[in-house]
Amino acid sequence: MTKPIRILVPVNSQEAEALQLALGYAHKICEKVGQGVEDVILLVHTKHQLDHTSLSQFLGPRNVKALAKGPIALSGGGRLHAATMKSWRYPPRKSVVVVYYAEPKILDYVDGLNNIAGVVAVPDIPGGADDWVARWGAAVHGQAQQAPRPTLIDDAVFVRALETLSSVINLSKGLGHPRDKGMANEILSILRTKGHADQSGNIKSWAIRRGWRPEHASGLEALARKIWALKAKPNLSGIHDPEGRYQRWQAGT
Repeated sequence: MTKPIRILVPVNSQEAEALQLALGYAHKICEKVGQGVEDVILLVHTKHQLDHTSLSQFLGPRNVKALAKGPIALSGGGRLHAATMKSWRYPPRKSVVVVYYAEPKILDYVDGLNNIAGVVAVPDIPGGADDWVARWGAAVHGQAQQAPRPTLIDDAVFVRALETLSSVINLSKGLGHPRDKGMANEILSILRTKGHADQSGNIKSWAIRRGWRPEHASGLEALARKIWALKAKPNLSGIHDPEGRYQRWQAGT
């Protein structure tokens, strides 16, 4: 499966140039992907952002009214749709998504969608999409393309421990089963007790890139934050073979 093309447009969302650049990149992605990809989704949080903000001024009253009824033709070819997180779920055809007023919540939402050829993000505030850029190694307008980091967690033992968890649970359900949540709690408790640094700031992105759904990756992050927030290290007496498990993570077996 071809990975979506991801681009950040770090231009003030209150300037018309931001929308122009975003739509331009969306058009280029459609052309590059080919395969009949012609649909561009302009995604925002709420309907208010489509008809009562600077974005609506950039689109123009006529286009805003038309988009409320359905897609409109783009000047360079293709169709532009408008959608909100509440009104849109899964695109029937492979599409390019322009995420306007982007921030972590809406970008996580898009990361959980299928049938996406590309994503162009215009941040709500500077830095609002930095974690998303690091997660995927997204291209940044005006900057040289950087290769994505091989791993988002610079602790090989920590990564092997998380890989153990990912290999046995149902990634589509995350930690929904008490047994799986218990296993995650044990693994993270062992790592905390063995003196590993808090990686909760990177765990969500690591898990999403590993195939977890964003909402489940957030649950893993929350559990990690809870364990590293404990005043004392967790007691491992009730955990099966913590020393043996830890040694296997160290050895990579």
